[in-house]
Amino acid sequence: MSQVFSATNSSSAAQVKTAVAAAVAAVKNGGLAVIPTDTSYAVICDAFNTAAITKLRMAKKQVSDLALPVAAGSLETIRGVANFSVAANDLACVFLPGSLTILTVAQDSLSWNLGQPGTALAVRVPHHELALAVLSEIGPTVMTGAQLAGEAAIQNVEQAQSALGELVDVYIDGGQLTGEISTVIDATTDQIRLIRKGALTLAQIREAMPTVIDASASK
Repeated sequence: MSQVFSATNSSSAAQVKTAVAAAVAAVKNGGLAVIPTDTSYAVICDAFNTAAITKLRMAKKQVSDLALPVAAGSLETIRGVANFSVAANDLACVFLPGSLTILTVAQDSLSWNLGQPGTALAVRVPHHELALAVLSEIGPTVMTGAQLAGEAAIQNVEQAQSALGELVDVYIDGGQLTGEISTVIDATTDQIRLIRKGALTLAQIREAMPTVIDASASK
């Protein structure tokens, strides 16, 4: 049976600590947790646990070959799984933690089942204190929107419960979120492209990297 833990602005430090510990334990034990992020609610699982990944896909009613994004509590941890180009690393240094997802290439040594072989690896470090607290205790973690495939981003824990139900072991109630999505940049080649508009604007990205191409209109 799913458990719900409070970690809102009105929650005590002890309640927040308990919520973080419960989410970490659930993921380390092969389960799923829903956590607040800097944009919307996300569902997470161990990136190296095949059974947990299958459970996550079932909860989201997601096809099995769709690539899953990976998050971590620090950029250093992300560098352990992502083979960043110079440009990708520059973007990561400027905007992570933040609402930017970077498509890059996975390290050759990794053995996991996050999508079809040869697909880009999507990585992110959210700018959210509680999310970082959870992710920092786990390591590389699958983190994707808590909504069902094709649905709008989740803004509160009740919506997440309605979407994913009892397949999630732990829900953390972090209050009402904006429901925004992260901006997605394709940095798998030397031609850096914005492919999904989100909370981080093209203008903000171009302040750091003026050559970024806006390819979102074709999506």
